[in-house]
Amino acid sequence: MAEKFDKKELLNWIETQPELNFIREQANASMVSYDRSEKDINRRVRVYPKRNLITKKNFMQILWESIWVPGRELRGTSYSDKNLDKKLTQTSALMSFSTIWDMVCTFPVLFYLFKGLATLTLPAASAASLLLLAISNAAGKFAMDRTKGNKSLATFLLIVFFLLSLVKTAFSGVGLELISSSQRLKNLKARNILEQKGLIRSEIPDKKIYEELYNNTNAECNRLIAQQSKLDITKSSQRRQFNKLEKQMNAKPRNPINNDTSTLLNNYVNELGPCTTRNLISNLAGVSDNNLASSFTNIRKLEDVLSPVALLYVRSRGSYYANFEGDALKGEPVQMSWLNINPLTGISVDPDCKVGDEKCLGPVRWVSGGDAIRESTIDFYSKVQKGDFKSLGSSLIGFIISIILSITAVVLLYGTSTDMKVRASRATFLDKKRNEIFTKMRSKDS
Repeated sequence: MAEKFDKKELLNWIETQPELNFIREQANASMVSYDRSEKDINRRVRVYPKRNLITKKNFMQILWESIWVPGRELRGTSYSDKNLDKKLTQTSALMSFSTIWDMVCTFPVLFYLFKGLATLTLPAASAASLLLLAISNAAGKFAMDRTKGNKSLATFLLIVFFLLSLVKTAFSGVGLELISSSQRLKNLKARNILEQKGLIRSEIPDKKIYEELYNNTNAECNRLIAQQSKLDITKSSQRRQFNKLEKQMNAKPRNPINNDTSTLLNNYVNELGPCTTRNLISNLAGVSDNNLASSFTNIRKLEDVLSPVALLYVRSRGSYYANFEGDALKGEPVQMSWLNINPLTGISVDPDCKVGDEKCLGPVRWVSGGDAIRESTIDFYSKVQKGDFKSLGSSLIGFIISIILSITAVVLLYGTSTDMKVRASRATFLDKKRNEIFTKMRSKDS
């Protein structure tokens, strides 16, 4: 059969086949030269091979093709036709759109993850996003090669693509929540801290309920003081006993959520020494009912008009700066002013920040990006679990789109990779046959 090969017959066949129109268009676009000085008329037309016309891809082309994978990259070079390339273009387009969508949705998560890098945060987050996208696309592209001896690797790469898509999908809703509900998440965190510390919805303590406790602790405190008075502290053994009694009398809790009197008396009474308890109740009793009511009324007013972040700043400055930075009172209906104290008293009040300190300026922002991601993740999935879809809005829509795109891309990649034409495009037998034909064509011309 090879003996009867005829180049003209092959060219006539190519010219008459409708499905090979793309080859004819490519041939018509090829560059040729016409040499009038050549005596042999068949040699006057010289075609420049395509490989001589291809220039090296520049960086932008390589970057773009790693983001939006061309359909031809999903097949080999042994075989192709117009319908196959159309099918592969659709598959690569959906895969690329899926990874780009995930990149957009998860970028806020990476941004907060690299927040500690200061000015390098944006470049680092962008580089990480592009790297994850390129890895996903590369895994999907190479998972298409299911030729003999390569099936296991192709399956492994498809699993890699699926796992990467799964992780990015899991954080897609979280990322959109970080963008669309940034201030709400900060207020949610601040409210949780206020509740943990018992600093929200403050109640006026009833002094009368502590009367019995006061009588008991007062008696115990006096008893221990009497024991101390009998000790000779010049003797080491009795001095140790004296110090032990002192520690017992004035004991305080190790890690209270706050030092508010009512909190200590209600939650830590078993950790308080009798003298400590007696003094706390005495101080409470020493405040007039009118002054106490006025103080708690002012706190209640602040709770009603301030956002949780601003209230945290007012009521627990240390907790605020442990979690946030920026001007917490900006845009709030209160202003902060410092008291002018006579320096002769020896008392001084230091401001939170020095003049120009960035941690006190600008909008409220997270100190730790990890806290922001954690708060957004808990909030998003708790609402999904409760079925509170209405409050999620665009975050839920983006999450659902990511799920649909990821599943569709995996199914389409696997289905297309098993297509007989795709497998034929990488068949070494067809490569060998094609090379034989071209060899005979060249040998016949020479």
